[in-house]
Parts: sequence; C-alpha cells; structure tokens
Amino acid sequence: MGQRIREFDWANHPLGPPRLWPGALRMALSLCLNSSFPTAVYWGPDLHVLYNDAWSVIPAERHPGILGKPAREGWSDIWDIVGPQFRQVMQSGQGVAEYEQMLPMVRGGRPTETWWNYSFTPIRNADHSIGGVFNQGNEITGVVLARREREAELRRWREYFRQAPAAVALLRGPEHVFDFANDAYLRLIGGGRDITGQPVIKALPEVAEQGFIQLLDSVYGTGKPYVGSGVQVKLRRGTDGDGEDRVVDFVYEPVRDAEGRVDGVFVMATDVTDRARAESALRLANWQLGEERARLAATIEAEKRAQQALRRFNETLEAHVRQRTAELSRALEKEAAAATRLRATFDTDLMFQGYLDADGTVLDSNAAALAAVGLSLPEVIGRPLWDGPWFSDTPGTQPVIRDAVAQARAGRQVRFELELVLKGVRHRFQFSLRPVFDARKQVIGMVPEAVQLRT
Repeated sequence: MGQRIREFDWANHPLGPPRLWPGALRMALSLCLNSSFPTAVYWGPDLHVLYNDAWSVIPAERHPGILGKPAREGWSDIWDIVGPQFRQVMQSGQGVAEYEQMLPMVRGGRPTETWWNYSFTPIRNADHSIGGVFNQGNEITGVVLARREREAELRRWREYFRQAPAAVALLRGPEHVFDFANDAYLRLIGGGRDITGQPVIKALPEVAEQGFIQLLDSVYGTGKPYVGSGVQVKLRRGTDGDGEDRVVDFVYEPVRDAEGRVDGVFVMATDVTDRARAESALRLANWQLGEERARLAATIEAEKRAQQALRRFNETLEAHVRQRTAELSRALEKEAAAATRLRATFDTDLMFQGYLDADGTVLDSNAAALAAVGLSLPEVIGRPLWDGPWFSDTPGTQPVIRDAVAQARAGRQVRFELELVLKGVRHRFQFSLRPVFDARKQVIGMVPEAVQLRT
C-alpha cells in the first residue's frame, strides 16, 4: 500500500501532492502504514480514503479502487450506518467505538451480513481543527455466526428436553434456582405454577419440609449424584392448596462448569404413583414375592433409562465445554496479538511518547524518548514528568511542564513549542500533553508527546 500511495496521481486529486499535505495527515498515514492492524485514514471534508495492507482485505473487491475515493462513494452500501458516525466525530471531536456492529456490505455483487468491532478517532491539525478520522477495526462475522449457531443448538436441546416424556429440570447455583423445566415436570408439580427463575424453596415450598432441599444441597456440595426410587412426596397440585401424595423415581445429577466445579443439579423424575398403587394392591393379593419382583424390574428399567439420559446429557455438556474452551483460547491469543501490535505502535521513533498517571508521574516511555537522555525505563518510572531528565538541563522548563500537567489534570489538552537541551545539544519540539478519560469522564492518565521540529 505504501508503494500504491506513492504511485497514485495525487497531482490531479483534491488532496494534492503529498509534499503539500499537512503534518497531521503525514503523521497519521505513517502510523497507518507501519501498523500491522487493519487501519485507514479518512482525510478532508469528503473523507478521502488512505489505508494499509492489513485493511485492504476489508473492502474486498473494491480494493485497490477505493484508494483516494470519498468515503460516501467508497462505502455507499453502508453509508446510512457509518455516515452519521463520521459526522459525529468530525463535528464533536469525540471518538466513536462500535462493538458487534452489523454492516450489510456488498460482497460478490450482493449484500452480505458482516459484523465488526471498529473505532473512529478524530485527527487534529496543528491548530486543533479536525482534519480527518483515524479508523481501526477487525471483522468478527465468524465469531457472531458461531455464537448464533451455538444458541440455536442450545434452543434445539431445550426443545428436545421439553418434549421428553420424563420430568426434567435444571437447577442453577447453591439456591437451586429453576433454569429450565419441561412440560412433563410442570405437569408433575401442577401446571399452574410459574417456577422459572425461582429457587426450589420458593417455587415448591412444600418439598422443603420433606427433606428434598437437603438432598439437593448434598449433591451440589459433594458432586455425587443421588438416585431415589419409589419416593413419596406431597405436592400442592390443586388450586385449593391441599397436598396430594405422589410417588416418584428421580435422579439428582451434579452439573459442572468448564473448570469442573459444580454449578447446578440436573433433575429427572418419573411419576410412578399409579404403578405404586398397583404394586400395593398386588402385594395384598400376592404378598411379597410378586410385588418385589415387579418393583425390582421397574426400578432397574428406570435406572437404566436415567443412566442413558444422563450419559447423553454429560456427553453434550462435555462437547460444549471443549468448544467453549477452544473459543476462549483463541480469544486470548487474539488479545495478546492486539496488545503486541499496540505496543509496536507506541514504540515509534518518529516522536517521544510516554504515559503518566493522573498526578503527572511517569508510568511508561517509548524507546525514542529514553534514547534522547540515555536512560532505561526503570530509571524514569515513578518520577514526576517535570523532574524528568528531559528538562533538567534546560533552565525554566520545569515550571512550564508542571503547569502543563495541571492543565491536563483539569481535562484540557496542552500543546506548545518547547526548546530543550538534550546531551548538550539544543532541540526544538512540538510538545503536547493529552488527558486520558475513563467512562465517567474522569482523568485517569496523560499522554505526553514531543515531535522534533526542523530548525
């Protein structure tokens, strides 16, 4: 892209020859071309486009024809979205950051759903007027579509469990809050109850007195499953609030998160009331032998079904955990790469740069600034900027820098020319001190920059 820009016919372009470009544009373009992160510069009232190699894949088939074009023309398909954002930056001087922004870009001749994280930052001229916009961003379409597919898959699984003939519920946290309950479970407890999002003790207060809360606490605390067979439970199934005795077979299976910690309990129950009553009648007729044989066979079958369902559920959970772990690993790798790229941008030899806390204490400095005074980073960290080695050999500069820090602490950007004696040689600089704000508009730091001026 550097070669394309050099060979472009700027003489017949509104921006004119590069040798006549403002210093702010040349500086922004230098940062752009030397960055490995997708970066573009939009300059002038019509926001003519300049960009680096990493950004060239973003316009797809519009590259390289989009070079030098006005943004409205180059991005006509998404101008209704990004146009107001550009105007906001140019008019207000405040940057814009968008996360998971859908842009319907035309690719291959048809509108395509694409998703992006990007930022627009104003570029100021020497007179503080806004000359253009500095743009960095990357496409996250694959991440968004993958997440959408995972959510659709989760909905499918919930629908499978909703239609299951056995009563199924998922409880979350130590309070056993209902995250999901299928139709069979709601029929078991009485269809008129709204239990989602409520703890068991509130949704089913009658079970607290029957020992089921203690069983859930044990499964959650120990991580060991519990199987109950032919357990009698009194449920308030009617509108009059009277309890109804039911007999159930059930399983409490611990559910674990990605780190192996128990974060919920899976419940599967079968209402065997009719079977229990039949068995009771059979015991009266045939006494113990026939009753025990039927009960044993039913119990074995119920346990087998429960174990099969639990195996399938655990296999699904393990697959989700593996997938999520891989995604998190990729995300961490991308964040580390981004941090490396940002540090590379900071370590430019075109200017002196640093970072101060809100009181003006030096926290960081780039290599160019350290080389100018022949010191290492540990030798300057923790010192007030005005007491730093850059000003110690130039009488009268320390009060000026202390006053500039006070202005930046008050939220104002400071810029002025400054003469310094460094290693016995006098230099002239364009010095600036820019405050850094948090989300509450409080100053949390400052960025000092110095660009050497030609004498």
